[in-house]
Parts: sequence; structure tokens; C-alpha cells
Amino acid sequence: MRGRHPGLYKEGIMRNKLLVLSVDSLQTTDLLYLRQKENFKEILEKCALVENVREIYPTLTYPIHTTIITGVHPNKHGITHNQIPGIDLENPDWSIMGSDWNWYSDTVKVPSLMDAANEAGLETASVLWPVMGGQKPKHNMAEIWPNSHESIRTTFERACTKDILDLYYERYLVPFDWIHRTDMDGYSIPIAVDIIKRFQPDFMLIHSICLDHCRHEYGEEGPKIEECLDRVDTIVGSLMQALKEVGCEQNTNVVILGDHGQIRIRGVFNLNIVLASYGLIRVGKDGHVKDYDAYSFSAGFSTHIILKNPDDEEMKKKVYFILLLVQQQYRDYMGRIFTKEEAEREEGLAGEMSFVIESADGIIFDNKVTGTITEEVKVSGNSIYNGMHGHHPSKGRKPPFLAFGPDIKEGVVIHSGDMLDECPTLAALLQVDLPDMEGQAFPILKK
Repeated sequence: MRGRHPGLYKEGIMRNKLLVLSVDSLQTTDLLYLRQKENFKEILEKCALVENVREIYPTLTYPIHTTIITGVHPNKHGITHNQIPGIDLENPDWSIMGSDWNWYSDTVKVPSLMDAANEAGLETASVLWPVMGGQKPKHNMAEIWPNSHESIRTTFERACTKDILDLYYERYLVPFDWIHRTDMDGYSIPIAVDIIKRFQPDFMLIHSICLDHCRHEYGEEGPKIEECLDRVDTIVGSLMQALKEVGCEQNTNVVILGDHGQIRIRGVFNLNIVLASYGLIRVGKDGHVKDYDAYSFSAGFSTHIILKNPDDEEMKKKVYFILLLVQQQYRDYMGRIFTKEEAEREEGLAGEMSFVIESADGIIFDNKVTGTITEEVKVSGNSIYNGMHGHHPSKGRKPPFLAFGPDIKEGVVIHSGDMLDECPTLAALLQVDLPDMEGQAFPILKK
């Protein structure tokens, strides 16, 4: 852990605007293809570039995006998974699109850049930024989708600001296909473009999802991925055009970043079925969980082991012993077992879990409590999934961090970086301070 970033905020100081676009699942290797595209070609000729940024553990979207805007590991900001742990939920397909996600910003335990920007009196906006539901941004189109227990309107009234609902609900959210949810960029990017034109925010966070969905379905590379990268280039072009139209292009710093890569799936391991065979999960004749001592909550290529009573040291020892037996029995499926202490000490990961397990390469964990222990493919709905993340940051292709604008040095290329340094860089561009940041700004700033 490195020292805090020095305070930069001063009353009355002149700032340039900051727009941050996160392209979910953007890999540094994608830039080879994007260099041929109209908008990225121009950007890559002038931007500062940090290649191969090491992520946090696990490489999941919601913990990562929270680290990007808080500058701390999950053990401090509290978001350790996309979803809230549970067993026998209504929709057990937790690792793709399931129940009880970490939607709301009030669950984050430390201040974020959005807090600092609001405190500095800046005009703030957010479109589909993970863990940003609620009223924190002045203009907020939250990333959320409805469940079966309430109306679409109720869901979005709780998560979004009133002005955004008044402007966009009927046009974009009512007609959207919330059953399949495959193209949220189809409504979010037009909304982001209009927010830029209408409100000209000083600080704006945007999350694009299409590339991540594409890689889940088709894998790391291929014609479908290139088609989606073409779309990403078009998305970037539309945002830049909006800045031009309102005369903000020259006084806006723009950051485009990825959150993680993806790895091809070669198999599926249903660890809960094995835990049930050892008596740690009790399943009724109807296939539903009646009780448990410990269960596996998948994070994709890793999983969190949740104990019913994490303070029961004897049960913790028993579970650890069983996990070691399972590791020996399923060597081709299970990799390292982290104790809670090891996960926090080595990766800054701590929460409700008592153990974290990394899979063998290419194996994802699933959450089924009955059925077949191992499977060759991951099926969700009508889709077969070929790519996944949630792995240890020592694995997989790494995301890039691109920045350009009035406060950015042109042409700087740094071949590797750390995700903990992204928030200090953004804070420096905003000229605000978060006292607990663990990294330091990338050396790409003019000031």
C-alpha cells in the first residue's frame, strides 16, 4: 500500500471538466484493432496511454468500478462482489444476471470521487456507473434492472434522479426488453449524449456494457468481438461529437478505461453439490436449500465461501479441511484456497467470505446445489457463455487507461500500471482529494 495522494483542492480554483468512459471488458490488446478505427485512431495518436493495468481481486465489474472512484481495495470500500451473497435465491444464476446486486452508492463505506466533486460544487452526472444507484450524482441514470416484485417505474424511481426519469423514462426505459437485457448501451449512450448537451456536467461517469456481454457470449476474440469494437468506436465518437457541439471539447479531459479482460471457459464446477455431499448444505426433496453451514458463492473464475456462522472456529476448521479434500479430489477444477487472512493480506479482499477459492485455469464456478458436479459449458437462459472473468489479477489480459485533454501530456506510453493509481489520477484532474487513496497518480499530467 502506498501513501496518500497530496491534497489538490483549493477554493476558487479553475478546473477543466472530466468525462470518464468505462468500456466494460476492454483489453489492451483491443487497441491494435481500434487503431484502425476513425475515432480511436485520432485518440491514440495524441493520448497518454497506460497499458496492462493490474486489476483488483476478484476481477468483477462492481468491485473494480468502486475501486476506480475510491482508490482503495474492497476490504475498505466494502464491495467485494457484483452481487449480495445468498443461497437458494429466486434466480440462482448469480454469476451472470441474477438476484440482489450491489446497486446503491450508500453501501460504499468510503468517500468517492462523486462525493468529492459534489462537495466542491461541481455539476455531476452518471450513466450506468456500477454501484451508483441513488441521489448522489446530480443527474443519475443508474445501472439497475427490475425484478419480479415491483414495477419498472418503482425500481427506477428509487435508483435514478427525478430529472432523468422525467426526461428519459417513457422514451427509453418503458420499451426496453428487460427480460433479455442484452443491449443496455442502446438506451444508455443516447441518454449520456443528451446529458452532455443538456447539462454540460463538470464531472461525468459513463459505463458501456456491450463489449462485456459480447465476450461472455463469444469469447475473447473473433469477428463478433471486432463488430462490437466497431460499435465502441462509434460510441466514443458520439460522446466526442456531443462535447464539440456544446463547445466543451477544449476544456474537457477525457479518460477511456477498461475494467478487466475475459478468459475463455473450458468447464464448469458446481462446488455446492460437493459441499452438500459432505453435509455442509442440506437440500430438501424439492431441490431447495433447507439449511447450511457453508456454501460457495461464485465470482466467475473464483468463488467466495460463506459460513452461516463465521465466528464458529471449529466449523471454519472443518470447512477448510473439507475444501482441502475437495481440492485434492478435483485438481482439474480447483486452484488455490485463500484463507480470509491471506486474501486480505495479499489482495486487499475481505468481507462476508471466510475463504476465497481460485479455480483451475478456464474453470468457472456455478452455484447449483443439485445436478451434475462438472459441466462442459455454461448455459444461461438461451445463451451459451464462452467467456468470463472474476479471476485473480495474475491471470488474463489486462485493461488499458487512456487519457487526453488540456491537462494531459500527449504521447506518453506506460507499459504497465496498477488500478489503485487510477483514482488518484482522476482526483488530480478534478483537483479534489480523497484522503484514503492507496495509490499515486500516473505520471501523465501536465501539472
